[in-house]
Amino acid sequence: MTCKTIHLFATLRDLTSAKQIEVPFRDGQTVRELIQSVSQISPALADKMVNERGELTGLVHVLVDGRNVEWLDGLDTTIRESDMLVFLPPAAGG
Repeated sequence: MTCKTIHLFATLRDLTSAKQIEVPFRDGQTVRELIQSVSQISPALADKMVNERGELTGLVHVLVDGRNVEWLDGLDTTIRESDMLVFLPPAAGG
């Protein structure tokens, strides 16, 4: 098992006190499994990502190679070693 770097932005950096985190990773695991690894490193971040039913909350957008997993296979989206992962809070403007 290797580690996967996840890039964090905006308020997620404040939450974790980091611009990126590294989590245990194996090629082909799902976003769901990745979030379980995140919960070991930053429970506060994982709590913002999934609710008590294990569904994405929408408070953190998970991007795999620039594509939101909501438009892919959600929590069942497969992650490859070569994929770039980004966690973003929702953006609002006016």
